[in-house]
Amino acid sequence: MKIDWIHQYSVAHNRYERWRDGKLVESELERIPIRWYGVEEFKAVLEKIGFTDITVSANYQYGEKPTNGDQLISFEAIANK
Repeated sequence: MKIDWIHQYSVAHNRYERWRDGKLVESELERIPIRWYGVEEFKAVLEKIGFTDITVSANYQYGEKPTNGDQLISFEAIANK
């Protein structure tokens, strides 16, 4: 796995194998690029592309602000047409 902490980017690779009768018959590699954002960064992205009324919630408790990195964070917003 390659991680770039400055640019908030990582690339992982998965390998899938199919075996038959103890012999490898097929193999496939998958590249998985991931970008991550802080809460305020992601809110800014949503606003920039036209979303409004953005609510950030922690652990599925509507409106509860996240306070630590162990919580699940969800975003709800209104899409303007």
